[in-house]
Amino acid sequence: MTDKPSYIADFRGYKKIKAFLQRDNFDGFTAEDLFIIQFFKKGWGQDIAALSNMAEALRNMAQLEVVESTEIKELLNSAVLRALHNKVSPYKRDPREVKNLGRYGYYLEHLNIILGCYQAVVDDTYLGLNQRVTQHLVDASLAESNLHAPLLPNVRMRWSADQAAIIYSIWLFDQNNGTSLSNELSKRWVEYMDANMRDPQTGLYATEVMGVKRYSKQPRGCALAYLIYYCSHFAPQVAASQWALFKEHMLIKRMGISGFREYLASYKGGWTPDSGPIIGGIGVGASGLALKTAASMNDESVYKALHGSISPVIRFMKSLAHVPVIKRLARLGADLLATSIKLNSESHITLTKRSLL
Repeated sequence: MTDKPSYIADFRGYKKIKAFLQRDNFDGFTAEDLFIIQFFKKGWGQDIAALSNMAEALRNMAQLEVVESTEIKELLNSAVLRALHNKVSPYKRDPREVKNLGRYGYYLEHLNIILGCYQAVVDDTYLGLNQRVTQHLVDASLAESNLHAPLLPNVRMRWSADQAAIIYSIWLFDQNNGTSLSNELSKRWVEYMDANMRDPQTGLYATEVMGVKRYSKQPRGCALAYLIYYCSHFAPQVAASQWALFKEHMLIKRMGISGFREYLASYKGGWTPDSGPIIGGIGVGASGLALKTAASMNDESVYKALHGSISPVIRFMKSLAHVPVIKRLARLGADLLATSIKLNSESHITLTKRSLL
């Protein structure tokens, strides 16, 4: 790949992720690791999401053979162990010691992705836990009339994007083990989404299935980017349809900058921990997540536009690291979650382009 564009395979985030996964005496994520911890000590679930994206990126890089196989395997094992750590696990202990996995769908969706990536590259060491989590998520999803598993105890809110991630994690188990546990669930979930969750004006999927938030029935950029990425694996036609609508209604191109709206232009919504800052209508979270969505959809044009818009911003934010008053902001777009998402997207699109050569 001597003529590959620079935006496809620089893998600059790998060194940072490697350093984190090789760090001795891990005792949970810190404010240096995740921007959100400066405001929410528990990290808003971004710790397990960062590890999930790291695992996917490492799996992609293993397939690309750009790093020594032994090193990739060691890092994947470290990602699993950090995901099981009592400072990341919502059970406050290793999930293997828990009898009832309960209503922790958000954590389990990402843990299951990490375990699936590990098995795809390394071995069956964690297959027992992977199988148990997979079956739990299948049962929890099918037990609900809306096909959305509970995400947290005592929390009614359920984002369809998280259910897409749950189904993807089950699909990944199927790919690794020759099973078909995701088939019925994915079929019924898509039918439910098409019948109940389409925005009547745009055809885009709404965000939250229980109706507990003002924005529940609104399409949101961060949710759609997340949902379409995971759907691209187990429901590619759904992903293609939603991606086309997402670009039509929420992609902004202005003064050489490209990004996705967090909300439709007709709706006034505010910043949330999921969206990140919203600047001129463009959602930081929506645009960052859409980078790996564009990669999974093999949409080189949008990927290039987003990458070209995001990379200079990240470099600028890093340059603020030594400015006392605003140095905390320097981690935005450059913390472990953002770095892992970017590495996941870069490795994914590079893998796609290589397969087409």
